[in-house]
Amino acid sequence: MRLHQIYAPLTQQGHEVVLYSCAFPSCKKEEVVDGIQVYRLGNDLTFAPLCTLNLNRWAKKHQADIVVEELNKLPFYSPIVYKGPLMIQMAHLWRNSIFKEASFPVAFVVWFFEQTIGWFYKNCWFSCYSTCTQSDLKAFGAKDERNRLIYCGADLSSYVPPQEEAREPFILWISRLQKYKGPTDAVEVLEKLQSEFPDLKLVFVGSGPFKGKLEEFIAEKGLQDKVRLTGFISEEEKIGLLQRAAVHLQSSYKEGWGLSVIEANACGCPVVANDTTGLRDSCRDNETGLLYKHCDIEDAASKVRKILTDEPLRNRLVEKGREWAATFSWERNTREILDYLQEIIDAEKEENGNEG
Repeated sequence: MRLHQIYAPLTQQGHEVVLYSCAFPSCKKEEVVDGIQVYRLGNDLTFAPLCTLNLNRWAKKHQADIVVEELNKLPFYSPIVYKGPLMIQMAHLWRNSIFKEASFPVAFVVWFFEQTIGWFYKNCWFSCYSTCTQSDLKAFGAKDERNRLIYCGADLSSYVPPQEEAREPFILWISRLQKYKGPTDAVEVLEKLQSEFPDLKLVFVGSGPFKGKLEEFIAEKGLQDKVRLTGFISEEEKIGLLQRAAVHLQSSYKEGWGLSVIEANACGCPVVANDTTGLRDSCRDNETGLLYKHCDIEDAASKVRKILTDEPLRNRLVEKGREWAATFSWERNTREILDYLQEIIDAEKEENGNEG
């Protein structure tokens, strides 16, 4: 969604945007989506090496002015095979948190390949959207002048407060159902609050590979009647939930940014988030939301309790949250990305010209 929001408007300005992405069951191998030419190939294991092997050919085929690599988990090693203008776009680095998500062999592979970023990518131009990721990249050797922070946007025309404030007693959790997103932590938070707030419920929005284990965990806790898993829902349904929820809980162990935090702020929904990379950027503690100690269930429950019982605090967070969300837009994000891409192209031309 983020890539679509950023790059689709560029096609309306006359720019050609070509996307090579991983294939999925029953997908179209080629199609045009809102002006973006999309090519799908490979699978989760083969896509990265296919990109490495074919990047030069693709760049020549489309006469690319610049190549953008979305670096996530397995690098494509584009700086090795492609010598033209290049931008590396990064959500976040896994670092040691990958060991909380995957089995040791898989986690070690991801961890190892991330270490190679410092070997092969340190002279690249980076675009990231949190200060935490920016710091991680700097630790890998990224140069300050080539390590650009460009925040994500938000759909401020759709994510708006309800016309009439009528919050309902449920905690809203929005993300892909993966272990590192902390869905079981959210269930434990609900469990700890049940005696004080017997009507309180928990709604999970999203789907993913951890769904089965999450359902088992909910059953073990005996909270089947208090927890609802919506699966994938429309944007309109998600907005409706944000406009009604008492609290939005973001329990991920690591994030690149935390777009749902900004969307909740825009809808006037109070936020409680894990004090971790990315989320401490999108959620300003005690100003636009409350951060709880990293992965501390007791503290998370305490922060949710404050939101539910302290009306002056809740109102202040909602007001400041709406002001904070209003500073973000996809239009600004697109403009900043385009300016940065042009800056890279010009800098590479000047550098190559001086070398010549």
